[in-house]
Amino acid sequence: MNRREALKNMLAFIPLGAAFTGITAIGFRFITPKKRDLTRRIFTMHLEELPLNSSRKITDLRGKDLVLVRTGEFEVKAMSTVCTHLGCTVYWEKEQQEFYCPCHQGRFDKDGNVISGPPPAPLETYHTEIEGDNIFIYFKEKEG
Repeated sequence: MNRREALKNMLAFIPLGAAFTGITAIGFRFITPKKRDLTRRIFTMHLEELPLNSSRKITDLRGKDLVLVRTGEFEVKAMSTVCTHLGCTVYWEKEQQEFYCPCHQGRFDKDGNVISGPPPAPLETYHTEIEGDNIFIYFKEKEG
């Protein structure tokens, strides 16, 4: 096969490729499956491993750090350790019952809401459930 025949064969597949990729008169539009939110329930630890008013840092499935705080007999909060100001790491202060960012003195309450400092938004929170003696966290992910 010479160069001219090879070029003809390649050009013959363009209309077929256009149908699959969604080429329009305006340009390219790739056809992809619709992304949807999935919720995954993940076991984290047993309730006795997290005493009242204590915290435990864990890493989620995406490799991001979270902190679990037991704020009541059957109440556990889960939130990101990333400050919404500049991305520093926040810490749970047991005595004050709040999260503290040492970089710029940002403070968040036990629900992750901003109390003071420069953070523009609350901490990212995750739904938790206690079932028996087990603590579960729900994570939202994109599928596809």
